[in-house]
Amino acid sequence: MMTGWDYQARANEVDAERAAEYAARVAMRQAQAKIERPIPDGLLPSQIDLFQANADDFDYTNQFISGLPDFLAKYFARRYKKTFQQQGRAAANRWIRHTMRGVDGNKGILARVEGVMARYPLAPNLNLARRDVVLERNGRTIHLRKNVGLEEFGRHEVEAFAIEASSEMFQLFAEFREKYLTARLTDSEIDEVMGGLYHKLAYRTQQYGLKAPSWDKFTAGKLTDEQRDIAMSKMLDKDWWVRKLWRLRNAMREHLAIAVGQVQKGASPYASRECVNMWRDQKRKNTDYIKQMELINADDEEERIDLQEMFYKTVSNPAIRRCELMVRMRGFEELAKRMGYVGEFYTLTAPSAYHASAQKGFNTKWNFSNPKDTQRYLCNVWAKVRASLARQDIKLFGFRVAEPHHDGTPHWHMLFFMLPEQVDAVRATFLRYALEIDGDEAGATTHRFTAKAIDEAKGSATGYIAKYIAKNIDGYAMDDELDDETGEKCKDLAKNVSAWASRWRIRQFQQVGGSPVTVYRELRRLKGQVIAQDAQLTALIRACDEGEWDLYTELQGGAFVKRADLLARAKYEDREPNTYGEISRKVVGVFNQLKAGANFVCTRLKSWILRKKSTTQTQPQAEAAIHSVRSTPWSSVNNCTEGKVKNDVEKFLLEHADEVKRLDFALKLRGIGSRWITDTRKKRLILGEAISFMGNNRIRFNGAEIIIYEN
Repeated sequence: MMTGWDYQARANEVDAERAAEYAARVAMRQAQAKIERPIPDGLLPSQIDLFQANADDFDYTNQFISGLPDFLAKYFARRYKKTFQQQGRAAANRWIRHTMRGVDGNKGILARVEGVMARYPLAPNLNLARRDVVLERNGRTIHLRKNVGLEEFGRHEVEAFAIEASSEMFQLFAEFREKYLTARLTDSEIDEVMGGLYHKLAYRTQQYGLKAPSWDKFTAGKLTDEQRDIAMSKMLDKDWWVRKLWRLRNAMREHLAIAVGQVQKGASPYASRECVNMWRDQKRKNTDYIKQMELINADDEEERIDLQEMFYKTVSNPAIRRCELMVRMRGFEELAKRMGYVGEFYTLTAPSAYHASAQKGFNTKWNFSNPKDTQRYLCNVWAKVRASLARQDIKLFGFRVAEPHHDGTPHWHMLFFMLPEQVDAVRATFLRYALEIDGDEAGATTHRFTAKAIDEAKGSATGYIAKYIAKNIDGYAMDDELDDETGEKCKDLAKNVSAWASRWRIRQFQQVGGSPVTVYRELRRLKGQVIAQDAQLTALIRACDEGEWDLYTELQGGAFVKRADLLARAKYEDREPNTYGEISRKVVGVFNQLKAGANFVCTRLKSWILRKKSTTQTQPQAEAAIHSVRSTPWSSVNNCTEGKVKNDVEKFLLEHADEVKRLDFALKLRGIGSRWITDTRKKRLILGEAISFMGNNRIRFNGAEIIIYEN
């Protein structure tokens, strides 16, 4: 029998050894578990963010963002990561599932994004353009190939695609030109061929997702030869493609931002942060451009004016625009009092289906409309109201202001003046058409159209709308005013409103009734000048000079004057055709149309040339001046000597009659009609200059034939 053996001590040792061994195995398993799963190759930046947030559930969470545009996928990957860190794995996974797929039958982000993208049926060769995505990982450079939609294009990609598209269009044009236009065709045959060419270019343009210029007129059979040629010129021009694609790209991104909740109170009211930042950046570029330019008197180069100084004297300056609107509004109010009219303040809102977000989250009834769609709806309602009021022989005048709800959906505020006995009929008419669509939905009768009589005891009519004018321009005198929907300061949100209006190209202010503001502005240029033998026009000038909009309106013929009955009208002259052959008009003065044989009064007495200041420039400034260099000389004001210039051109053409005949023949052989080449352009061609033609192309006359080449 063994002695001295302590069974209990040995048992304790064995238990300790087993415990230590188990602890070692647990520690080893824990250490192994802590080894990070390597990032799979082929992931995009947004997917990498999601993987690094929670590698264990990546295969599950990735399904929710992999189909989104990458700029949205990044946004939700960041939000998932934040939720994971703050609330844990289960809460984060539940959040991304409910947010993306929806919950309780409500549409989630994926359905909302899909609904928006369906509004932009782009062709695959545009929507699936390919590019390299370059990543740096562990010292290695990885190139990924990714299908990129237009909404993810950068500026350089838009420009590259525009070059490709315009080159394809020019190739189609060149093939037609060589096949048909070099033949001896009659004018009618040339027009027929050009019509076929337009149709081919338009069809290809619309395959790329853009609406061809003048397409509605073409399908209605109302497209003139001149309009057709202008439209084709645009489709051949790279810059036209850049503008259209960039505008569409920005609209798509903002529409998607609205869909996913990036445009609403609590996020960024009225416009997304990206939209506001782009607007700010463009404002800065515009300011930099203005600062480096000056105006030089064409007749006296010693007289120079800083463009910035001129800019701040016009309605381009928000402060001046706001003041002018207030003057016009006050003038209408004073006129209404003398007429015995009363003021009414109306608000018109779209049906709930047009609103992406409600006050407490996403709107489940949203029909995927964007702000431009809603603005068209409101304009349509207003057109029906005006037509109905006209049938009832009811006339009103005043102003309309368009502004956004917190989610970017526009609504209108209107201040109108009318006869007291017509108030009920006007209200009933507005309500009828406001409720025409979904008028039985909850809250429609309460919110769709609201009316408030102006009580002068509580404030003037102008005071009712003043804050809406200020809020939608520069937030003037609204330092402590809070927005009803967002609770934020109106002054701080003015930039968001401006960015919203710019992105969706929405006209914020519209005058209803009265006389044209253009004539008012031109008459103010005359600064109280007395017009010989024209007491009517002199009185009108005096009223404008003193800022009396009510008197100006009365002298012009009243609040409801027809255009043909206006006392003073603006005098216009045609500009030289632009790159596309379009001829715009410029104001050169005013005239009394009620006085037979009256000459027009020139309001633009000097001719100015826009040029870059002769100072050392930085690279950004030089880039900003490119457009100016291409377009100079530019005349902002006309010295009313157009007749002399035209006579000089006519004299030149008469003196070079033989060259004109050869030029006309050469143009005809190329299928370039006379409507494309003005007399001034003929002179330039005969002198050997190259002129723009059909978008990104130029033509030159060598004395015998027309040479066409790309810039």
